[in-house]
Amino acid sequence: MGDSEMKLLIASWGNFENWREVKYRFGDEISVGPSTLPILQKAIKPDWTVIVLPETLGRDFSSLRALRNNVAERVQAFLERIGAGREVDFLIVPGIGKFEHGTFEGSAMDVYYQALYDFSQVIPIGGDLEVHFDITHGLNYVTFLVYRAIRDLLGIRALLNETSFKAYNSDPFVPKLTSELGINVIEDLKVEPHPLTQRLPGLNEYLVPYSIEKNILEELKKRLGVFKFLRTEKRKLEAWIGSITFGLPLLFGEDFPKAKPIEEVIEETMETWNENIEVSNGFVRRKLALGKGFGILVRLFFQVRVLKELALDVPPTLEDLYRVSNNLFRGSVKERVNLELGKIEKKAVIYASRGAFHDWMPLRDFLDFKEANTNIVPRNFLAHAGLEANATEVKMESWEVKDVQREAKKHTFLRYSASSKKQIEKITSEALNS
Repeated sequence: MGDSEMKLLIASWGNFENWREVKYRFGDEISVGPSTLPILQKAIKPDWTVIVLPETLGRDFSSLRALRNNVAERVQAFLERIGAGREVDFLIVPGIGKFEHGTFEGSAMDVYYQALYDFSQVIPIGGDLEVHFDITHGLNYVTFLVYRAIRDLLGIRALLNETSFKAYNSDPFVPKLTSELGINVIEDLKVEPHPLTQRLPGLNEYLVPYSIEKNILEELKKRLGVFKFLRTEKRKLEAWIGSITFGLPLLFGEDFPKAKPIEEVIEETMETWNENIEVSNGFVRRKLALGKGFGILVRLFFQVRVLKELALDVPPTLEDLYRVSNNLFRGSVKERVNLELGKIEKKAVIYASRGAFHDWMPLRDFLDFKEANTNIVPRNFLAHAGLEANATEVKMESWEVKDVQREAKKHTFLRYSASSKKQIEKITSEALNS
């Protein structure tokens, strides 16, 4: 599915102005300079390069914008000096620590959440993708958290698209002994699909106090749209997350989220976090920390975008649900879903062959389950791909029957009964990891 293959090179960098000229070797390529970037670009030929830098490199403390611009201007001059080409962007992430030029306070995990947010907008959602990640010049905790953010997003895009990942590191540099550094491939894999599997946490885990006064944070919670949004949409969003985790194609179609409201609350949360960063002479203090819930929202928004091409008109046909199953689910989950859809399709073929086209009716009646338990049992609901006999309703539109085996699935529609919808969303939500 999607567009043609693309190559993305990502590099995690520390203090680039202190690097020495070194001879690098990568395969048949040799390059002399202070960075691995030119040789990797030459060998990999990426369509796009992104460099990640910590804001602790900044020297201008007149404002947060000035601090980040200072890093950006200096790295731009460095890139021009080493001839890194035009297709290079950089992301500036938070940092922590005391340095000669300044002190940076805040949560270390902000690096992960900022990287997750930035890369969710950088990583293309469609087509085959090769991601190459160079950790040679990176700072320890920054590189680790950036790696984690990238892998979390790639697992989601791999739901529909071929995605591969390679990581690189050079030999260690030893002063007076090193004449040449080889660049080593330290990870090389096809990324396996890994959808979001977590519930959205409570309201305390989106913006977390670091050094902010408690009463100010409480005022923010009353004002911010993210908390209003979560109070009304949380369970429905969790049900959709669960529909992918557990293989529930009808719930996937009915609860497919609108992307815009999620995007708006993510942007609002980021703006609020940024507004509470205090920058003064030689000092940066992040008074709020981004929390686990923010990270789940970012991954959720990315997942909605990746899976948008599978969004269904409701009520969906059996054919629509087969399409979701065959593209999204794998292994035993797909087999179970297709088995349940097949039972309904088989019955629809029999009815259509007799010229019987039923209007909306409970699935238990459609399948002729005369002695079925009329309660919705969570275990049954999940075991039958969400097509539980009491919760689901079926309709067949009448058509001029020709090839009944081929046509029945195009004219048979499914939906959840209005009276059962909240219950099945609750079942699915509670089955997720907390």
